[in-house]
Amino acid sequence: MKVEIPFNLIKINQVGKNLEIVFPYGNDFYRLDWDKVPEKFKELYVVWLKLNGYKVPEWLKDYERDTIDVSNVGIEIDLDECEKVSETYPL
Repeated sequence: MKVEIPFNLIKINQVGKNLEIVFPYGNDFYRLDWDKVPEKFKELYVVWLKLNGYKVPEWLKDYERDTIDVSNVGIEIDLDECEKVSETYPL
């Protein structure tokens, strides 16, 4: 099932050397491995880093864009690819 999650509700989490995103949907929280995260989120995250004065890491350079449409900052995520986690899941 595909759902739309507002960009600002999605958090990046590092587990060991692996990255993932964690986000709420309904009354539950979910995680998704970084390699399955939609490109739109990665592009918006690069913009967020720049707007906050952070350097864009090398591993995100592929997602830098000269122009990006921010008329809709919802990220479409397939919940079937996600794992449900508890509210106390480490962030």
